[in-house]
Amino acid sequence: MIDAHEVLDGKVDDHQLHYVFVKPQHAELDVVGGSQTGATIVWDGGDRLTFYRRGLSFFKMRAGIHDKTVTSLRGNTLLAGDMGVILSCFAAHRDTLTETDGPDLDGSKTSEIQMAYHGVPCPDDPPADRNVTLDVIDISKTNGLVVERRRYEGGAVVERWDLTGYKIDPNPKPTG
Repeated sequence: MIDAHEVLDGKVDDHQLHYVFVKPQHAELDVVGGSQTGATIVWDGGDRLTFYRRGLSFFKMRAGIHDKTVTSLRGNTLLAGDMGVILSCFAAHRDTLTETDGPDLDGSKTSEIQMAYHGVPCPDDPPADRNVTLDVIDISKTNGLVVERRRYEGGAVVERWDLTGYKIDPNPKPTG
């Protein structure tokens, strides 16, 4: 589950997402709370995806992966939740990283990795993220999974993801 908070141009969007990503090219996102509750988005590779409302799956629509109707307030696509891509971006910019003990989150101790942005965005960052100055991930010391991500513009949090109840399954089955 991803509990997401986004801010852009004075607008705020809070939503809860059930997210499944199966390498190399399948992702599903169900919006279970907040704006667009009831929406399901499915991607099976390429630059197009399918979306529909739960209960109306017979009425499926297609769109480009970056289409405004299927992206978040800040322009995140369905693939933004791929932690592998995020961690690879952090690894590619090691010279901008600092690591410290992080906060206790959900009863777990964390390591916190901060990446200062100096005009070096990660792949697939939406245009709204060009003003991000700091990207922070907290990793559970218990299981090594990312449990929170925060992005800042100056001192203001413009995006926060709390990640709970997920697992890495070597043989996952797509749900849709």
